[in-house]
Amino acid sequence: MNKSCDWKFKQLRNVEKGIIYKHGSVQIMDIIVIHGSPGNGKTTISKKLHEILESPWFEFGWIPEFAKLNPHTKILPKNEEQLAFENLVLVSKNYMKHGFENIILSDLNDIRMLDIPTEFKEFHYVIITLYSEEDETIKNRILTRDNGNSYRNFEASIEMNKKIIGRPLLPNEIRIRSDNQTIDEIANQIIDILDIHQHDSDFMVSHYSKGDYCTYFNEEGFYC
Repeated sequence: MNKSCDWKFKQLRNVEKGIIYKHGSVQIMDIIVIHGSPGNGKTTISKKLHEILESPWFEFGWIPEFAKLNPHTKILPKNEEQLAFENLVLVSKNYMKHGFENIILSDLNDIRMLDIPTEFKEFHYVIITLYSEEDETIKNRILTRDNGNSYRNFEASIEMNKKIIGRPLLPNEIRIRSDNQTIDEIANQIIDILDIHQHDSDFMVSHYSKGDYCTYFNEEGFYC
């Protein structure tokens, strides 16, 4: 499903909240990945984009992991994560097959960013990576958030944030600083990006180093 010559346009209005975003139209993406270390606002900005674009939104944690529900099947946490990621990719592609666009994916394992260019190479996708320049902002957000997320290891998140800032950009990845803007300002910036983004489908990811990425180890932190 290659839409390189088939861009569509859609009005972006949030009438209920009295917000009219400054772009009246935006290029349609197949996949919009919202990434970043904990405390950078992935869930908040994904929810905002979901409201603006009126498109499907899948957070990685919503994809069922059945190991605890099926005692007859022994599966390691690493394999369980693999199963959940594969399910997420299949669900996303099935939605696109049925005509859905601007599908938002968030809260994926950091190292999974290396898989996005390969898994969605035939589609128009963009990776929006949120980051902070102030460690204290990440710490405060993690320790004071009330969205039901119990993760509190701000030290691991700060380490991951530094990794993100210091590594090369992936194909179709754009970074946005999130600690000096409001949610509406970030949303407008992302709409700007969607409006002008030129999708790059001619790339190789083999030269990117896995050592530049973090992977979840347990609820306490990451391997970085």
